[in-house]
Amino acid sequence: MLELHFINVGDGDAILIEDRNGGDVFRMLVDAGRRVPDAYPGSPRRTAAAYLREKEISRLDVLVVTHLHVDHYGGVADLLSEVDIGEVCSGFFPDGPGMRIPPEPEAVKTVRGMIDCVNEWAEITDGLRAAGVPLRAVSASIPGLRLTERLTADLICPNEIVCALQGAVWRALLSGEQIPDDVKYLISKTRNPNALRLRLRYAGRRVELPADCYAAVWENEDALPCDILKVPHHGAPGAVSEKLLEKLRPRYAVISCEAAYSERKDRPSRRTAELLERHGVRYWFTDCFSADWHAPTYWSSVDFTICDDGTILAPDGR
Repeated sequence: MLELHFINVGDGDAILIEDRNGGDVFRMLVDAGRRVPDAYPGSPRRTAAAYLREKEISRLDVLVVTHLHVDHYGGVADLLSEVDIGEVCSGFFPDGPGMRIPPEPEAVKTVRGMIDCVNEWAEITDGLRAAGVPLRAVSASIPGLRLTERLTADLICPNEIVCALQGAVWRALLSGEQIPDDVKYLISKTRNPNALRLRLRYAGRRVELPADCYAAVWENEDALPCDILKVPHHGAPGAVSEKLLEKLRPRYAVISCEAAYSERKDRPSRRTAELLERHGVRYWFTDCFSADWHAPTYWSSVDFTICDDGTILAPDGR
């Protein structure tokens, strides 16, 4: 059977996938949340490393880092002290150890944030290399990736040209080259829409894990119906659309988010929730999100089981 654990890491993504076949278990983690989630009264949120420790998990066969935002990669820093990692897949790895981008305090906020993220990821990559963890740079989509006898995946790079441009700019910055401000700003804005997406297939069921790749990026693709959807970008406006949901027709959805509503970002957005409801989708929030239109529920992780006959056990029916 396949188990999906959407871990409550507060504001961030961390999804544990386990294929159990007798005594053998294949484990893959998609993103690892923040290194230190903000505390919130009553929330059972925790780091990805703490969650794995509580589950007595000592090995991950694969770790996928979808893109360079700290709420997706930050928790990787503490995984090495908790688990052995068979392989790390990401759209970008720095070329060598010790490479860092000089700070640009006068740059606009999004560029400063990008520089911080690339530098933090470079430090984490140094640690992975020092530990001998194999690194796989994903610069193009990998369809039909067989993870186990029963579990296959498509690892989707939304735009290979953008991925190559991202890598070229980040490598140039890490090497001390000067890059025009407008180029740096453009690249800083490509991280969410060019996040790696993962599509899983198991026992005739489909699971879509699109990270922060919001609807406009892939609503025109020839997407097939899925059973479980991880709503992109923490349920922000534009996370899903009528067009995308008409194609995907998910039965269930998970919104990975923090408990507190962000008015500035409008996330999780009521418009996103209402759109899911109009399409008959049952959805859960990973954290104890509360609003005048939603009462909080408390999860350490929102869990699904897909049985070998294709039966799906939802979080409230497991």
